[in-house]
Amino acid sequence: MRNGHVLTKRKLKKAVEGYLFILPNLAGFLIFTFFSIGFSLIVSFTNWDFTTGLDNMSFNGLDNFKKMLDDRWFIDSMLNILYFAAFVPLQILLALILAFIINESVFFSKTIRTALFLPYVTNTVIIALVWGMLLNPGEGIINGMLRMFGIDDPPGWLGSSAWVKPAVILMTTWSGLGLNVILFLSGLVGISKEIYESAEIDGVKPLSKFWHITFPLISPTTFFVVITSVIGVFQAWSHIQILTGGGPGSSSTVIGYYIYKAAFEFGQMGYASAMAWVLFVVVFVFTLLQWRLQKKWVHY
Repeated sequence: MRNGHVLTKRKLKKAVEGYLFILPNLAGFLIFTFFSIGFSLIVSFTNWDFTTGLDNMSFNGLDNFKKMLDDRWFIDSMLNILYFAAFVPLQILLALILAFIINESVFFSKTIRTALFLPYVTNTVIIALVWGMLLNPGEGIINGMLRMFGIDDPPGWLGSSAWVKPAVILMTTWSGLGLNVILFLSGLVGISKEIYESAEIDGVKPLSKFWHITFPLISPTTFFVVITSVIGVFQAWSHIQILTGGGPGSSSTVIGYYIYKAAFEFGQMGYASAMAWVLFVVVFVFTLLQWRLQKKWVHY
């Protein structure tokens, strides 16, 4: 009994020591994340300008959520998100093709990997400013090169509601491509060469080899890339703020940027919190749907 009591005291002491070590991080999570999430849910049912203090917070029920149905800026921002998300499969396919090429013993493969990954770790502000100069309709390098090739009326890019979304897609593809290539490379490297050798002996053609061997074996990586890429689209706002300011009009406004504007420019913290919760529900439903569907095509 005495030995058991001593053992229990030692376990309790170790447990207390462990909790003390994680206490700073746990306290930060509870205060800055958990409490903030709960507080934003309460605020979403109020009409509140945070600059006037908590005393001026007034409960307005579901008015903020009803307002979204008639808010053209909110509707446009959600439609723009769907537009950007529609190009995610092409971006993933491009990353997979590049990873496959690099994995096939290309010359200077390490240098190419580094070059592809550098944009991802570069500051978003710098990337947006550089692309803003490149895509300048009048003095930008891209339009200058197009004029050299005989195109007298090149796209207006950031100044055109028709071309601003393709311009944003071009920039985000360039900046985010490196991470997806590295992720796919890690999956491709993990495939044993013996599997491919056995398939070649059996006379399996290259396309069938990719579809029946490579793709199933990298399907967990593909699943991860799809989830993170789409969530990244829904959370995008910093490069939109710097590159286009959501314009022209609402043609490049995304929900994350509109939430920011509603909260900190228009002072509508209650409405911004309601939109943030709608965004959370949309992302949650998408992720849950993907987790359900992955059982049919992801092989572990």
